[in-house]
Amino acid sequence: MAKPEDTVKLIIGKELKIRFKSLCVQAETDMSSVAKDLIAQWCQEQEKKLEQQKKK
Repeated sequence: MAKPEDTVKLIIGKELKIRFKSLCVQAETDMSSVAKDLIAQWCQEQEKKLEQQKKK
């Protein structure tokens, strides 16, 4: 049975990982939620760009 959520493995530098984890803890938020929001935002931006290119 398909799950509504899946796992994505990201490879980032140790320094960035520590900063990200630390800021998520300070903001009392889940790292996965932040990553999901950022990926969704990036996807929307890319889809907009592609749509604009098609109109040209």
